[in-house]
Amino acid sequence: MKQYESGVKYEALAEKHLCRQGMRALSRRYRAEDGEIDLIMEDGETIVFVEVKARPGSGRGAGLLSVTPAKQRRMIHAAMAYLLEMQWTERLVRFDVVEITRDGLLHIPNAFMAAL
Repeated sequence: MKQYESGVKYEALAEKHLCRQGMRALSRRYRAEDGEIDLIMEDGETIVFVEVKARPGSGRGAGLLSVTPAKQRRMIHAAMAYLLEMQWTERLVRFDVVEITRDGLLHIPNAFMAAL
């Protein structure tokens, strides 16, 4: 399976899981000038920016470890662009990671904080 198709498949799986947890999908594969966000969800009053990491051959933790400080910065910049675009600069924000491995799906809320 091509990488793009594989990414779409795992992102859809993560989105279904998050929706079952009570979140609402706002956007998929949001692209800004210097970053991309796999899923943007709404959890009550909070806007949740989600990175989906699929590691079919790895144990738990490998996906989270792959969200490097550089990747976090790109996500934060893209999140800021989205919030400005939507005029939601006063909304609460959270950055989550959904890790999908052969062991299953692991949702990690507040995986990192935005340091501005």
